[in-house]
Amino acid sequence: MRQVNEHGDISISSRYQRSSEISDEVSLYWTIREHGKAGTIDLAVSYRLPRQQFQEDDGGDPTSDFWLGFGLTPQGGMVGADMFLYLPPPPEKDEGDTDSNKADGILLDAHGVAYSFPQVDRCGQDWQLVNCTASSTATAFHGVVEVTRALQSHDVNEDLPFLDDSSDILNPTRVIAAWGQIDWNGNQEEANGRRRLGHQKPSTVGTRDGYDGDDVIGRTSGLDDLASMLVPHGPSGRISGSVRFFGDSSTADPADENPASEKFIDLLPPKSFSIPGVETTYKNYCFTLDDFQDLAELLEEHDQVHITGFRDIVGNDAGLVHHMDLHGTTNEILGGDKRLCRTYLDLIHPWEAGSPRHFNLPSEAGIPLGGADGYRAFRVEVHYHNPKRQSGLIDRSGVRLYYTVSKRANEAGLMLLGDYELKLRGTYTVGSARKNSTEEVAGMRHSFYCPPSCFRGPRDGNTTWGITVFREVLHMHSTGQRMTNIHLNSEGSIHRVSEANRFDFSQGAGVSSRANMPYRIESNDSFLSTCYFSQKGNFFGSGSSEEMCQAFLWYYPKQSDRSMSCGYVDATARRRSGNATIVSLDAFGCEMRYDRSEVSVEADFDRLDGTGEQCQDAVFSTRSTDKYSVLDLNFRAWPSLVSLLQSWKKTNKSKEASMDDTNSSKVPINEVKNSHIKNENCTLCWDGSRPTKSDRAIPGFSWTCDELDAAMPILFTRPELLFLSPRDVAPCRKYQESFGKMCGCAALPDDDGILSRWRPGIAAVTNSGRFVASVGMLLFALILFVLYRCVIARRR
Repeated sequence: MRQVNEHGDISISSRYQRSSEISDEVSLYWTIREHGKAGTIDLAVSYRLPRQQFQEDDGGDPTSDFWLGFGLTPQGGMVGADMFLYLPPPPEKDEGDTDSNKADGILLDAHGVAYSFPQVDRCGQDWQLVNCTASSTATAFHGVVEVTRALQSHDVNEDLPFLDDSSDILNPTRVIAAWGQIDWNGNQEEANGRRRLGHQKPSTVGTRDGYDGDDVIGRTSGLDDLASMLVPHGPSGRISGSVRFFGDSSTADPADENPASEKFIDLLPPKSFSIPGVETTYKNYCFTLDDFQDLAELLEEHDQVHITGFRDIVGNDAGLVHHMDLHGTTNEILGGDKRLCRTYLDLIHPWEAGSPRHFNLPSEAGIPLGGADGYRAFRVEVHYHNPKRQSGLIDRSGVRLYYTVSKRANEAGLMLLGDYELKLRGTYTVGSARKNSTEEVAGMRHSFYCPPSCFRGPRDGNTTWGITVFREVLHMHSTGQRMTNIHLNSEGSIHRVSEANRFDFSQGAGVSSRANMPYRIESNDSFLSTCYFSQKGNFFGSGSSEEMCQAFLWYYPKQSDRSMSCGYVDATARRRSGNATIVSLDAFGCEMRYDRSEVSVEADFDRLDGTGEQCQDAVFSTRSTDKYSVLDLNFRAWPSLVSLLQSWKKTNKSKEASMDDTNSSKVPINEVKNSHIKNENCTLCWDGSRPTKSDRAIPGFSWTCDELDAAMPILFTRPELLFLSPRDVAPCRKYQESFGKMCGCAALPDDDGILSRWRPGIAAVTNSGRFVASVGMLLFALILFVLYRCVIARRR
């Protein structure tokens, strides 16, 4: 290792083509050679650190008592990261030894599987040490580690590739760096503990290109002893950031600033929100185009503009914003009253903590804003995850929409795969409810198959059907271990795989795939989305402590005549088959199939094993598909998810089928004649006034009195907009009697004797503490529950 002058004057920028400052402590310098599978990257990592982080009590030398680390990471943390660790030569090393490995120090190629000491790669070393320089002053330490590596990965469970990240529609590359002291005397108790935990010895390190694991370890007695020598870095000894290694700009997000040619609106609440001291809170903020005068005036001239990008504005520094969902509506009636924003269900733009806060649409696609078919009203739903139940914190988060008057050639859409409506809500993620079952498993696999009939051109009258996917995000919660989204072509062969090989919820609930983006979906393709969970006692649901399994695909051109999301019930196919409870649908049936099964400890959540299979080269992060093929042989025979849930309920064979909708939706409902359905004058308050207790929540439901007041006229004129049929709507008077008083409406006049006839029933209900006083009231409870389910069952 070469020493430099006391000022840390290490001139490296002239030797590399590009650079980026990740933080005040860490900068990167690099040159990419021969872009492609055979390409390499020459990389220098510069550390500028306070000397006290390396100063030992006995006044040790910080230029020989340190370790430095750097790596690529899929989500921003240590889990799943591909990294190198640099250690200087041990102080007792023989100065006459000319072994270059030992003279320049030790470089270990490692990977992270948990927030603990990383594991040395078993397939050999891909990071190769070129040089390391270090210097120190009375207050500062400056070190530079220079390495080289192939762009593409070799160890498919251990390495990450340097993918082309030049396009701003793709996320930049996430990187981490860490540093700390070395205790050359080690800690035998800690070393023994690591042995008990099964950390590998140097003998498990493979060889390649002349590398020998025992030789690189040098004078250390083994990896467990080496681990005991590395003093943990703690929160002050690590950083994370983003960088674009390819393209014209090295900044993490070149579109951070608003382009001069584009305008924007900010969907921000008018005042800050006080976050409750509970674990999970959802808050909705509602907007219409009339809230933005400049945009409204522009639309009078141009009729319609196109959304070109989003910027997510997070106003809470405590990290409590788990995610934000931007929903919208193109319907003129619903968009005319922002009190109806709970019914804005088109998911336009989801954002998860840990994801980049700026997202541009490709130049070929935009989202219509205004006009006859564009979005005219929005709902920003913010999910606060407050596990420590902190109080006194405030937030003012929202979304910025960039737009342009130059309309794009295509309209962008969003496709949802997996259980995006949470039909599995209330079922276990891991474990079996079978009686007397004592079988222990590592976890459970849940798979959702979207068949070719959902991607069939002739069904739309278009024989050249096809769409382009330009962004893909995989979504789970805290007990998720791994997720894959497998794209199969029309012949059933695996075309592409998106994967979160080691999911890290602490860094956010979404993983953006960067492999082979963008890509095409052609006619008769299909998708298999699979999630792996490890913790028993958890259920599927919308809460932070519950689980989800969903994939989000942004694409163009948008298919306006039908949703591109995989269907749950294909009524047309079921009518053709003549059996509404069928398991196998006909060739046109776009209906999600489902399967779940246990995975053993040995299966390691179906990751590729650690022998020859693991050491196969991965081309542009695409793994060998043999393992997937074995798992997916029978997915075409799986039952539809909805049919399976119906069979669980009918047979009551499994406690896992106790869905959360069984409490209220199984109340017997009598059909009501719908002669009253055209009552256009029905309002919550009989005299047409607004409820005085507008913010009061309807007990047992999430709606407020003001929201119910806005929904009442639509309920009696266009119930389909509220996902209801006319037969589900009770007479107007029954709603007014049930909810008018609690919402502050004037007392109903007893001019037709109806109140007298209903008073005994109302009194009985009041004595029992219930709000539903009649069949009509029971119907309304069902209506509110259906609306509540439609809203919160979207991705959380």
